[in-house]
Amino acid sequence: MSLAHGAEPTRLCALYPHLKDSYWLSVNAGMVEQARARGIELKAFEAGGYEHQATQIEQFQRCRDWGADAVLLGSVTYELPNLIRDALVSVPTLAVVNEVEPDTVVSTIGVDWYQMGEAVAEYVNAHFADDTHALLMFGPKGQGGNQFLSQGLLDHLTPGKLVMDATLNGANSVAEQRQLLNEYLAAHPAPQLIIAGAIPAEVAVNELRAHGLETRVISTYLSHGVYRGLLRGKVEMANSDRMRLQGRMAVDAALDLLAGRALPERLDPGIEVLVPPKDLGRFEDSLSDPDFRAVYDVTVVPNR
Repeated sequence: MSLAHGAEPTRLCALYPHLKDSYWLSVNAGMVEQARARGIELKAFEAGGYEHQATQIEQFQRCRDWGADAVLLGSVTYELPNLIRDALVSVPTLAVVNEVEPDTVVSTIGVDWYQMGEAVAEYVNAHFADDTHALLMFGPKGQGGNQFLSQGLLDHLTPGKLVMDATLNGANSVAEQRQLLNEYLAAHPAPQLIIAGAIPAEVAVNELRAHGLETRVISTYLSHGVYRGLLRGKVEMANSDRMRLQGRMAVDAALDLLAGRALPERLDPGIEVLVPPKDLGRFEDSLSDPDFRAVYDVTVVPNR
């Protein structure tokens, strides 16, 4: 899309915790396609992981230096560092996916991850016998939506439904999650159920098959690998919070804000509970296309 002569395109800056898995890649896909459709410039950065707060602070400053009209923040922490909090006064900022502390950002685009945990609990209550031995693998401890999801799960489980054998926390990398699971299986009896984030769920499917185990797997959120696991009957249930749609919604919300329209406290795309062989949801609302690769710059060419 081109601009009228002399017009300056709107500039949006997106900050992601990482682009290591297809969850955040799908958010990126939604932002990119909507930026192109709306004729705006988008610059994206990834921190490299939830442990890299200093990197995200520096990237937020790069957004300001670039002249971003608004920032779409996938925060690595719930409590915002002072350097970002102070900048919110001059740079309109919306939280994307990951909640941040109240009274900071203008609005949050995303589902309530407490409700994501509640959805898992409701499925477990309906489909598992009492005293089922379970292993939890939610990725990094207390980061992203994990702390809220875990609380929603525990608050809504029927008492006595699960025996929590252990909770394994670690970085969202295939190598680390594989090591965590294999070390656990080497020292303990196999659980009857693993409830995991997308990356550890993908790892669990492969490692359980390698060990010849019949442990059931539930994923708390969706990725391409989890989707394949659902289709193959290797993942029993997964949530989708429509992350590609969230990316599109975030761009639209920023443009509404810059146009002077009021935003609600939360813009929620809704949770889909995916259980094969039932309808597995609208792929184009949740996951990026299989051949999509991360896009860090969307530019608009003005008319000369």
